[in-house]
Amino acid sequence: MGALKLLHRVTLLLGAVVLATACGAAGSSTDSTTRPTLPIGVLPSQPVTTGNPATGGSTHRTTTTLSPDQQIGALAKGNRVILIGDSVMASTSSRYTNDMCNALVPLGWQVELDAESGRFIDFGLKVLDQRLKAGWDASVILLGNNYLGNQADYRSSLDAMVRRLSPNPVVLLTVSEFTPSRGDVNQVILEMAQKYSNVLIVDWASTTADDNTLTGGDNLHLTNVGRQVLAQNVALALGQAPTQPGKCLASTFTDDSSGPVVGTTTTTVRRHTSTTVAHSTPTTAEPTTQTPSSG
Repeated sequence: MGALKLLHRVTLLLGAVVLATACGAAGSSTDSTTRPTLPIGVLPSQPVTTGNPATGGSTHRTTTTLSPDQQIGALAKGNRVILIGDSVMASTSSRYTNDMCNALVPLGWQVELDAESGRFIDFGLKVLDQRLKAGWDASVILLGNNYLGNQADYRSSLDAMVRRLSPNPVVLLTVSEFTPSRGDVNQVILEMAQKYSNVLIVDWASTTADDNTLTGGDNLHLTNVGRQVLAQNVALALGQAPTQPGKCLASTFTDDSSGPVVGTTTTTVRRHTSTTVAHSTPTTAEPTTQTPSSG
């Protein structure tokens, strides 16, 4: 299998080409009904943004195009993909909106989504202990919204996950920087693309920073349109599967007792903007069982 082209930082955009920073201004629109959606089973040519790894400050990035030969489907040996995450990923699962399977199955992927609310990076290792032997041609990881503040421990666990999943393609998503410490998380995620040629980074942090319709008042948990866009970003990274047919597989990990998976209803002054925005998604902030717990 050929090595993935090294993309230090990737933002899969669904609108016009932009220049952005990881801490750029949030979008001003709150009308989620006007955002374009990806037709099922179709992968239009969309712009992406690449640049240098974060070095403690914002990163300037220039636009390019993610070509078909850079998508995971062109490099994977088969169509089985496992997705691992916390409440943000869980909200797209079949037990909620099913946005992830809706986006990936028509592209030929057999999708297992193992994500639970309130999970830290060690959750990913637990998933692999139980599910790695099932055999996966590619993987997608979104963990780091819950973070105990120990960058070395986070790095060690994420590195162990990537090594266990290699040499098959691994997609890592940066996390929304709803608090400054998540910038430390994203720094580690970007390091993985420097260290491993089979890692592709989808810069979800920049996507959510640039559009305030994607998350609720907590700047983290997803609105309905946010779930759709997250799934679309993953679909654009994976592309068409090399084999058929696609299938939504049963999830092995489904425990969301640690908290909700949607954004808060609190009217708040959002980060990066002075506009007061109210969201209608009914929920309350997720309880903290470990400090700090968020996703």
